[in-house]
Amino acid sequence: MNLRQLHYFHELAKHKHFAKAAKACHITQPTLSASINALEKRFGTELVVRGSQFVALTEAGSVVQQYAEKMLLDEAALKQEISAFTGPLKGSLNIGIVPQSSVDIMPIIKHFTQLYPHISIKLHVTTNEKLLEQLTLHQMDIGLGFDESISESSRRQLQFYPQPSHPLAVLSLKPVPLDLTAPQHAMSQQALPLTQLKSVPLILLSQNMQFRQYIDNGIEAAGGGFNVVLETDSLFHLVSAVKQGLGYAIVSGGVAQSAKQLHNLHAQTLLDVESGNTVFMARKYSVSVAMKAFIRLIEVNSTL
Repeated sequence: MNLRQLHYFHELAKHKHFAKAAKACHITQPTLSASINALEKRFGTELVVRGSQFVALTEAGSVVQQYAEKMLLDEAALKQEISAFTGPLKGSLNIGIVPQSSVDIMPIIKHFTQLYPHISIKLHVTTNEKLLEQLTLHQMDIGLGFDESISESSRRQLQFYPQPSHPLAVLSLKPVPLDLTAPQHAMSQQALPLTQLKSVPLILLSQNMQFRQYIDNGIEAAGGGFNVVLETDSLFHLVSAVKQGLGYAIVSGGVAQSAKQLHNLHAQTLLDVESGNTVFMARKYSVSVAMKAFIRLIEVNSTL
């Protein structure tokens, strides 16, 4: 058994298709099949359920997949450690983010790439639940999400870096029409009670997103009756819809600031909706040099 065989097996488990896995490994399908057969012979058991094509991993195959993934990650971390002695730090970093966290991650990524130009970053947009799973399974290196619904097992395996919180905001082409009967203190602070949005078309993230749950809780407390005209999984399309004048979006404070600067949109602070605490997350163990470098920037950014 060698790391190359484990790499081939890992790709097959990921793609669940012999031809696609062979293509990803830049080898022929017979070469891939021979490598899998050699692994099965080495372990003395079947790792893959086969029909005319890939069907599934066996129970033993799932165990091998978990160890293969960890060993391949350790190999990548080792290469990063050694590269620090021979030249600029090289490698890759997988970062998962949950839409509408209160932090704009791009300035941190920009700073990181200036310091470490040979580290490639892969940015994945996902849900909070999926992000926690991917961090635990070593499929993500760094996560930016919410400190909610985290199991005790995940808390033992992960390190958390709390970020400054900001109030939610309403993003729009023009200010929300104010109800003159609204509380005067809200007017003076230019902050909107959630009930002020009952008279306008709303654009929201889809209900499978953690951030949407905070909004739905506020809407339920306000008695409902809101007009949601568009839902999307994409933060880009949410902001684009506002830019096109389709309606008003409820966003995090961080997104509101970025949208104001980049798209010249209007933002008003929103009352009566509480969002979760935004945190960066990383594994406590099997931490690569690139991860350590990014975490240092997170810690610096948190103090600014």
